[in-house]
Amino acid sequence: MLKVALMVMVVLSIALLLFLFYQSQKLLRQTQKQAVQERRQLKGNYQIHPQLAEEQKKLEQMKKKKADKNQ
Repeated sequence: MLKVALMVMVVLSIALLLFLFYQSQKLLRQTQKQAVQERRQLKGNYQIHPQLAEEQKKLEQMKKKKADKNQ
């Protein structure tokens, strides 16, 4: 009798673990899809750090000066 109860508990534990694994995978996939969707919506709507923006402006000015000198 005790062995049967123990076997039932083991089977139920394994079933519970499989169910929890399935639920976690389901939630993970849902979260990944949501993250991809959010990234698509935010694409192009990002801010550049002010110092980086200044460096980009300086590089563009240098490229213009170099292009003017070559012409």
